[in-house]
Amino acid sequence: MTVMARAWRALSWCGATLALAAGAVAHAGPREQRLEDFDALRRAIEGSYAYPAALPAWKRHAARWRERAAAAADEEAFVTALEGTLDGLRDDHVTLSRRTRHSPRRVPEEADLWARFDSGRARIDAVRISSEADAAGVLPGTIVTRIEGVEVARAVDARLGREGSSAERDWALRHLLAGPRRGTFTLELEGRGREVAIERHAARTASAALARRVGEQRDIGYLRLRFAGTPPSARQLDEAFAALPGMRAFILDLRDSTGPATHAEMNAVLGRFATHPGVWQIRIARDGRRHADRVSPLPSASHVPLVVLVDRWTQGDAEALAVGLRAVAGATLLGTPMAGLRGATGSARLRHSGIVVRFPVERAAAPDGTAREDVLPDVAVDLAAPSGGPGDPILYQALKRLERP
Repeated sequence: MTVMARAWRALSWCGATLALAAGAVAHAGPREQRLEDFDALRRAIEGSYAYPAALPAWKRHAARWRERAAAAADEEAFVTALEGTLDGLRDDHVTLSRRTRHSPRRVPEEADLWARFDSGRARIDAVRISSEADAAGVLPGTIVTRIEGVEVARAVDARLGREGSSAERDWALRHLLAGPRRGTFTLELEGRGREVAIERHAARTASAALARRVGEQRDIGYLRLRFAGTPPSARQLDEAFAALPGMRAFILDLRDSTGPATHAEMNAVLGRFATHPGVWQIRIARDGRRHADRVSPLPSASHVPLVVLVDRWTQGDAEALAVGLRAVAGATLLGTPMAGLRGATGSARLRHSGIVVRFPVERAAAPDGTAREDVLPDVAVDLAAPSGGPGDPILYQALKRLERP
């Protein structure tokens, strides 16, 4: 995920603090080193996390994990303690660079069900295409009554460890539905009269890049980029434009995408679609200072209509890219609400373990001031009651929109 220059500056004190402590702990034992790393993580979050209203409750939560981190018998136990500590933020944009074989699946990246409570019932809004849950026959609109034999409300209460807000309960529900890293877990679905078993395997790999002609006249270009891979996404776009000359419109598929990995890559993609110079994102520091990210069209920019496909697995930088394309390229966002990961991230490296924690250090907003996590598609598709296109109702609606005279 993108690390903005201001985000790095906001965290520079953390690196200095860790460096100054180096001499004092050069001969510290494992317990002292883990305490040092734990406290460095705590200070980084308390000093730079972009949503300070969450910190009072989190500090109390973190205090309960400090001794467990210090007493960790090995690295795996220490990572587990750090994961438990960060879990208290209820923020899926907070991650650790190191994981264990027992680490929970990340949501939404490694999950295939998106759900929320609707009038007290756990409703599945989206199922990842070609996922394990999809293969098991779980459909959008389904109501889940039990998870691993436990009534949903009780399972959520146990996951939170206390009463939670509506947003926290939805968060806990999605994490429960992510299931184990490997193995089978069961869901009881309303109206099915039986349990559905979902077999979990290794986390899926990123989708391959794709460029092809679609539409009745084959004059619409469909593009799916592979970010953080090879070749760079800018080159993928250049090659796609060269292979698809004369297109009267493009569809950019950002579903199932974490988006660009660097600010430069973000600008490269935006610049190839931008129709005019402009602000594509606003970043807001904890002290309220605002910074406008700008981009200008590249000479090779495409100026034909653009539809961007989004869903609950459009996450982080992909969300920023979608919102930016709407601002500077006049793109139409079509699909479901996105993952809603908040803010622009920075990072802090823990000296002894070398573990890097990434977390939001600035809030992120569309140029009109709408918080990025609250941005909705211009054309919404209800996956529980799609209007045509049973195989891929979102792509179907995009083609239907672009085929209009």
